[in-house]
Amino acid sequence: MANLYLAFITGLTLGGVSCLAVQGGLLTSFFANRGIETSNTYQKAKHVALFLIAKIITYTLLGTLLGLVGSAFFIAPKIQAWMQIFVGIFMLLTAARLLNLHPIFKYFVIQPPKSVFRLLKTRTKNQSLFALVSLGTLTVLIPCGVTQAMMILAVSSASALWGALIMFFFILGTSPVFFTLGLATGQLLKNRPFSIITAIVIAYLGILSINSGQVLKGSGHTLQNYYKVITGKDGSNGKIAGITNSGVQEVTIEVTNTGYKSATKVLKRGIPVRLKVQTKNVRSCTQAFVIPALNYSKILAQTGEEIIEFTPQENGLLTYTCSMGMYSGSFDVVE
Repeated sequence: MANLYLAFITGLTLGGVSCLAVQGGLLTSFFANRGIETSNTYQKAKHVALFLIAKIITYTLLGTLLGLVGSAFFIAPKIQAWMQIFVGIFMLLTAARLLNLHPIFKYFVIQPPKSVFRLLKTRTKNQSLFALVSLGTLTVLIPCGVTQAMMILAVSSASALWGALIMFFFILGTSPVFFTLGLATGQLLKNRPFSIITAIVIAYLGILSINSGQVLKGSGHTLQNYYKVITGKDGSNGKIAGITNSGVQEVTIEVTNTGYKSATKVLKRGIPVRLKVQTKNVRSCTQAFVIPALNYSKILAQTGEEIIEFTPQENGLLTYTCSMGMYSGSFDVVE
């Protein structure tokens, strides 16, 4: 559910602004060609709602197809990590473009072929309601950069259901901006304070996305690890794993809806580990358990116990995380 919340918030902030820049003019053009007066709020609201419903349905179906494609291939955690880092970098570039920090940032916009724009432009001249529905549907042909990032996320979900839900909540999040556009005739982004606030939110989400990618890579350079070093809570003096008579380190991780808990913080290098991952009525993305360094990925049961056996070969942090890098923990592997 945390993934869906992230998709919705991204759509509500970055996605709404980014899609508005690419697709917003089509909606305004439609109203202009139909001669709908700005003062006729009810009529405009009805038409905008129809446009948005068509758009939401289309992108939900697209998410289903993307999830099916992802389910046919195994996407390694580190590949997904680079996907999220790419999304985060794009967010930061978009924030810089909104703030007009430098002219170079205007080039970091993914533009579709001009032929697609010409096709959609002809639809805005059609006077039927079918034209409005088809206009909302055909926006799938000109996804903005953030939408494309969400499409990658839908593929990485490897599930038709989750792919559909990711795209549904993302487009649902973009809808308030489009609805406001239809009623306010596109004046919203001309408000400088609004643009600044939006850019700050986008930059914040971008940093979180890059950090999640770093967690999924198993990198030590994450906000969580920096915090531990600064506060002195790096775990190096934590509880060392107990070793059984058979020479195996036994460790338990308790999985909750809000993260992972383990009393053990330190593992011995070269000694086999028997890791028990326990769940009890867990229904969040923590079910998607990943150990990046081992290239291990498993969807855990809502309630149960998963046994993972491995032997740590290198000193340093051994990170475990959810598939989105939002919840994580680590062991310190020592001699």
